[in-house]
Amino acid sequence: MNNNTGILLETGTNELEIVEFSIKDALYGINIAKVREIIKADVDLVPVPDTHPSIEGAINLRGSIIPVVNLARHMKVDASLDRKLGRIIIAEFNAIVIGFMVTSVARIHRISWKSVEAPSQMLQTEQSYAVGIVKIENRVIFLLDFEKIASHINPAANLHAPGSEDYSAPSVVDRASKKILVVEDSDFIRSLIVDHLHKAGYNTETASNGEEAWQKLAAVSALPNFEAIKQYFNLMITDIEMPQMDGLHLIKRVKDEARLRSLPCIAFSSLISKELIMKCKSIGSDGEIAKPEIHRLVELVDSKAL
Repeated sequence: MNNNTGILLETGTNELEIVEFSIKDALYGINIAKVREIIKADVDLVPVPDTHPSIEGAINLRGSIIPVVNLARHMKVDASLDRKLGRIIIAEFNAIVIGFMVTSVARIHRISWKSVEAPSQMLQTEQSYAVGIVKIENRVIFLLDFEKIASHINPAANLHAPGSEDYSAPSVVDRASKKILVVEDSDFIRSLIVDHLHKAGYNTETASNGEEAWQKLAAVSALPNFEAIKQYFNLMITDIEMPQMDGLHLIKRVKDEARLRSLPCIAFSSLISKELIMKCKSIGSDGEIAKPEIHRLVELVDSKAL
């Protein structure tokens, strides 16, 4: 299977497509926008010395050397993989390409983010890899945080807290007078964004998904003393993939609402590509940035939060 689709079939519809796959008897899903292709697991795997124990090996795929993660082993599932029946999902995100070896791949589902629930603590995986749960017919499918899995295997590929960045230089923006709405379902990434913004001097408020953010914006716009959204928020940073309401649908709703459309909106995602940038701009996004470029986030916010 080759994938050339974007994150959504129609921009701003609050829908996505997921690839359903299994590890032993459990069912999982990955956003098809992250899937480059799916190949049989019965391929030549080159051992990689002195690497993370979850790495099964590496494959040469049309001239590209790609590491392959044994997902069952990484998630501590007691399952032996039949290489003749198994599959390798070749995924791309955050400017990296990685293969995930799984028991089987079933089919593609088109679903609404409204049907994706945040996992309760009782249903969460040991490393908090589940970012959503969706029920399809009589099956329960866990959507996994593949960025987090990759960062645990290779910490160098992880997003970092503010370190060497110097935010003390004079800015054209009075940052202390500005409040940024940060919309991100990952606690870890949300905290990183807030830490960078706070170090730069911005004030923040957070929401864990697009629906929560929309409720905040709708509430302030309905206040009797409302004159302009800048009284309450000066800019919004939003992830794309989120339960209940995705970032593209959130931006579209903001830009479609007369009382809110002046709010600058920045899409911050692991899926940023030329195609996604075009989709973001088509619904009125004011900026797009990939998560590995978090060090550029304050600079972009400075240019939009005037």
